[in-house]
Amino acid sequence: MNNTLLVVIRSAPHQGVRLRESLDALLVAAAFGKPVVPLFMGQGILALLPEQSQGAPGQKATLPIIHMLEMYDVETLYLPIDDAAVRGLDDSQLTGNTKQLDPNEVQALFQGAEHILVF
Repeated sequence: MNNTLLVVIRSAPHQGVRLRESLDALLVAAAFGKPVVPLFMGQGILALLPEQSQGAPGQKATLPIIHMLEMYDVETLYLPIDDAAVRGLDDSQLTGNTKQLDPNEVQALFQGAEHILVF
């Protein structure tokens, strides 16, 4: 089994602190050299829209953190192709280096991870 941490981000921007906490977990794990994989699912995909530049009320914006992930060797932001299609989104509309995955590839991420955090 590998040493990968899969961070599943299901929380939409402006729904409280869960999105920010998920990004903080990604950054902390990556800063300590842990291989991390971010998987944006459901409403979490909305965090990848460039219009989401503001954070939830009373919080800092999360989009700058998403842009900073690459500095921590988190180069690809994954999302299920079905979740993007339901929202009418494609990679050109999303910020960062996104990769859409089919259901089998999503399942492989879950099976290949040593640890999984869901936000």
